[in-house]
Amino acid sequence: MMRVSPRGSVVMVFVLGLAALAGCAREEKLYRVSGAVTYDGKPVAKGLIFFDPQAEGPQGFANIVGGKYDTGQQGKGVRGGAYNVRVNGFDGKVANEAPFGQALFPEYTGTKYLPNEDSTYDLDISKRR
Repeated sequence: MMRVSPRGSVVMVFVLGLAALAGCAREEKLYRVSGAVTYDGKPVAKGLIFFDPQAEGPQGFANIVGGKYDTGQQGKGVRGGAYNVRVNGFDGKVANEAPFGQALFPEYTGTKYLPNEDSTYDLDISKRR
């Protein structure tokens, strides 16, 4: 049987304490993004909006319902910075194998710089792209 000296016990407790603190590190602050999404001036009935960071970091996203989205309600916020934005919009008329309905347009892609604070970002997707 191996014996541990009192000093060894203190060191072991200290190392385990540091490991526990590292595991309990605060989550990264994410900011809420909300807004409206329209297609040719009309609200997108259902859809998804994604915020893909151009640098390392978590992806933000939200559901679009009745032309509105809010990462704080149904999704995940962003940390701020430059993002590639993707939108998938649907007509909202549920059908077999189409829970959001039929696609209104091919996936929209664009870019947007989002601040390090809660923000609003409205987007009108034009038929002519």
